[in-house]
Amino acid sequence: MPLTKIFEPLQVGPVELPNRVVRTAHGGIEAFQQIMGDDYIAYHAARAKGGCGLTILGACSVHPSSRLYEYGLFRDNVVADYQRLMAKVRPHPMKVFAQLWHGGNLYNAYDGGPSWGVSDIPGMMGNVPLRMTEEMIRELIDAYVQCAIRARDGGLHGVEIHAAHGYLPQQFLSPYLNDRTDQWGGSFENRIRFLKEVLRGVRKAIGGELAISMRLASSDMPGGLDVEQNQQVLRSVQQEGLIDMVNVSRGDYYRMDTMVGAMQNPTGYEVPTSGVIASVANVPRLLAGRFRTLDDAEQLIRDGEADLVSMVRAHIADPDLVNKTREGRGLEVRPCIGCNQQHRGGRFGCAVNPAAGAEDRLSEDFIVKTTAPKKVLVVGGGPAGMEAARTAANKGHKVVLCEASPALGGMINVARRAPQSANIGDIVVWLEQEIYRLGVEVRLNTYVDAADIEAEGADHVIIATGSMPRMDGQQYTYPTQQVNGVEQPHVVSSIDVMMEPRKWGKTAVVLDTVGDYEGLAVMEELLTKGVKVTYVTPATALAEKSERHWPAYERFLQLGEFDVKARHHLVEVKKDQVLIRPHLGAQQQLTAIPADTVVLITPNQPLRELYEELKDKVANINLVGDARQPRSLLHAIWEGHGIARAIA
Repeated sequence: MPLTKIFEPLQVGPVELPNRVVRTAHGGIEAFQQIMGDDYIAYHAARAKGGCGLTILGACSVHPSSRLYEYGLFRDNVVADYQRLMAKVRPHPMKVFAQLWHGGNLYNAYDGGPSWGVSDIPGMMGNVPLRMTEEMIRELIDAYVQCAIRARDGGLHGVEIHAAHGYLPQQFLSPYLNDRTDQWGGSFENRIRFLKEVLRGVRKAIGGELAISMRLASSDMPGGLDVEQNQQVLRSVQQEGLIDMVNVSRGDYYRMDTMVGAMQNPTGYEVPTSGVIASVANVPRLLAGRFRTLDDAEQLIRDGEADLVSMVRAHIADPDLVNKTREGRGLEVRPCIGCNQQHRGGRFGCAVNPAAGAEDRLSEDFIVKTTAPKKVLVVGGGPAGMEAARTAANKGHKVVLCEASPALGGMINVARRAPQSANIGDIVVWLEQEIYRLGVEVRLNTYVDAADIEAEGADHVIIATGSMPRMDGQQYTYPTQQVNGVEQPHVVSSIDVMMEPRKWGKTAVVLDTVGDYEGLAVMEELLTKGVKVTYVTPATALAEKSERHWPAYERFLQLGEFDVKARHHLVEVKKDQVLIRPHLGAQQQLTAIPADTVVLITPNQPLRELYEELKDKVANINLVGDARQPRSLLHAIWEGHGIARAIA
């Protein structure tokens, strides 16, 4: 498809955007060491350089009465921080808006006390706010205005009033959360008064100089602010000419998985509601919905659904998305896989892009081809090994990658077969394309031992042999508990369930001490085959580490019969049943659960034998990925990249 619409400029109030690609305000910024610090500024500047048309900075509070992050837009240093940011962005065409936010009953105040709210009805985080007086409401309206003025003085191009996702303006709009009987509650005209007063004040202060956007979203909660009510809001503010753009998304804290979709959400999943809301707009319309390619964005605009398209995580994965695509290098764009892994050791990160959040040090623009190429041998073709091979080749080294199996990808080839998880395989496809493009010598079906590695004569060896399921039933939450019976043939791993086309009987027990999506995937696979599943975990809930557990649970309710035994341990496996016990229960408090199949999901066993044998024989040898410590995809790719990049 020829890309014509997506590259067209667009006038938004007094501001001309260079194209239709937008990075809307997004979470994860709390993982920067300092908001508006050097890393944060470099993160945005990299996307400006990469060709994005508009960035809306992450939501920050307009007033001390509600704290989202430590950084607040009411602070005196905000103008200087904006100026530092714009000094890095200004050489590029990208425009920058600030998002003005207040959480109402969702987040407490900066001093730890209750937030200011429209009422004292508890919010979806369980907080009970202070019901605002007239004076407090007026103070808060002025706070929005003052923050808009700071954005202007800091050199930004616009502001966005966040009236979506269950935050304070939407709480005023809600007939349920707004129980006031004064001029700020009751009728629609009263409930919209707060939002209009904010917009009127902002328009008076900076209108004609900066663009003014408003963010809306319908709730998935029964009785929440729906599509029609959002349309009513949009029509009302447009009648007074209070906005230059509308940004429509979906969801609130009732369903975080629809507010921030992961790989189970298809491209454009928000459009069936957000597009209907935006259909009544007479200003430019910005829509979100996990759009990953400019072709997807182009189609949305051609279909008349939107004028601008949000591509946040696609830009986290590859800041050069726009420029690469414009230059005909679309296949080189590193794909977003929708995993929502944005934290790396307490810092902002990305599962597929090791430079995310550290662009001022790790941007690939800083990689210089070596003038003294070395021979690099990578053993293992999973994500860590593939990224190591790609990075070493990108530096100009001669790279050989040996993989024992017939295909590259490692454990991702198992994970991609899991229900609702096909997108995770996209990174393997991309890495494979890149290592071949860069000239890596790939040897598949090649098992190597220590003698083979020594005979290869490589200057640098990277061991990325991964890990395997440990099938001894060891439960790290109760390490002295020996589980008898795990050697029986009906005791299997998650790999067996995903890869073997066989029947698993009528009942299954899944022991999960990891608590991530792996357990959910196994449950769903078994449920789709008509197996009754009992999920056993020492944790307090089903797959509590995975933010995908809510949509998975919803699917489970439609698929079949299952039970969750939280705070329990596996004690013994018998031929057709297992015995479990409460975590703090007495020895005799055993429960028998029928089980034709028993699936053990515990931390994997790293495959370090080659490294251990060679570490004192080979001068330059490194261990990366799951072979070093079984963890997430983010850590595997991060380590593979870092080790290869450090080769002199």
